[in-house]
Amino acid sequence: MSRLPHTNLPARAVPQRASVPELRLARPLRESLLLGHPWIYRQALQAPPDLPSGTVVDVIDRDGFVARGLYDRTSPLAVRAYTLDSHETLDASLVERRISAAIQTRKRVIGGLGQSTTGFRLCHGEGDRLPGIVIDIYGPIAVVITDGEAARTLLPAVIETLARRAQELSVTTIYERHQRRQGSGGGLIWGSIPNLPDGERGQHPFELIIREHGMSLLVDVENGQKTGMFLDQRENRRLVRDISHGLRVWNGFSYTGGFSIAAALGGATRVVSVDRAPAAIDTARRNFLLAGISLAGHDFLAEDAFAALQRAKSQGELFDLVIVDPPSFAPTQQAVVGALAAYRRLHEMAIDLVAPGGLLAAASCSSHIDEKAFLSTIGDAAVAKRRAVQLLEVRGQPADHPTLPGFPEGRYLKFILCAVS
Repeated sequence: MSRLPHTNLPARAVPQRASVPELRLARPLRESLLLGHPWIYRQALQAPPDLPSGTVVDVIDRDGFVARGLYDRTSPLAVRAYTLDSHETLDASLVERRISAAIQTRKRVIGGLGQSTTGFRLCHGEGDRLPGIVIDIYGPIAVVITDGEAARTLLPAVIETLARRAQELSVTTIYERHQRRQGSGGGLIWGSIPNLPDGERGQHPFELIIREHGMSLLVDVENGQKTGMFLDQRENRRLVRDISHGLRVWNGFSYTGGFSIAAALGGATRVVSVDRAPAAIDTARRNFLLAGISLAGHDFLAEDAFAALQRAKSQGELFDLVIVDPPSFAPTQQAVVGALAAYRRLHEMAIDLVAPGGLLAAASCSSHIDEKAFLSTIGDAAVAKRRAVQLLEVRGQPADHPTLPGFPEGRYLKFILCAVS
């Protein structure tokens, strides 16, 4: 295998200058940075310089050196810090060390890695001390996303490290996704189109079947959400599988049916999957068939989840487990007030469908909504509907999505399982 041409790649990773430019803090951020917060916004700097994105810079204050990072000339997030050691060079060797450490951590914390589980996050950006770099593994394909111009200067070093570890990771292909949240775009940047066995291939070259705790799931790394699917809900899908025997399950914002197939494999008697994207609903059906589960008795609805909730209530339907895992309602801090109102409305509507003694599973993927605020929307909904709620599980993201003690923004995922009486 060899590197394929890629016209947008920088010529080499992280140009290291003999004299590293110093950027002085205009705000007292030393303690925050030392606790592990890796972000420095433009307004926190005195006279932000005119430097190319990807320039290695030292961040200083009146007491001297604080951190070394990469400067981004186009982003409000002007510097991401990669090291607190003034003697550590920010270069390809640092990238290799951080990815190698991430590989070792995954081997320790993911059960069945490479066997019963072949889909996982290898590098979680800031949480693995490689800010702006996300690497997800889907069987033989490593999908890479870089966040911002500065982080993208590290891409050649990332590719070189993954190529060297390809056999160990059972990776034959490195694919770059251009957009972090939604939409298509990207391309093959190393290796070759995977030559998959019939039992692991999908309908086009970059759709494949992965295993998640033994459960088979279709992933489209070219066009799917995020890098192909929502790997951060892996352990919560296993929880749903464990508790679904004999239950009637309603799954809103179901995407390609991860929670739905988990419930069905766990023995749910009926599963309703709702997503506004017809292509996602089509893939959910295919996931059921892939698992050998008949579609009879299960419903797949390509419509707005709020509208489906309203209709189900009007028809008097009740379910033993209702799952609501919407896309982020608060992509920015300014959207928080409206997002909390949307979560309250969603949870009120969801509670209406929960049979007495049933379960509600509610999730939020917004870093701008903290756990306390999210829990309050469930409590408010319970009061509004005069239902009693018990918190059974309060979870965050799994171990392959680590974060840092001083970086609360990294604790973005909330998954709450409640009993509703």
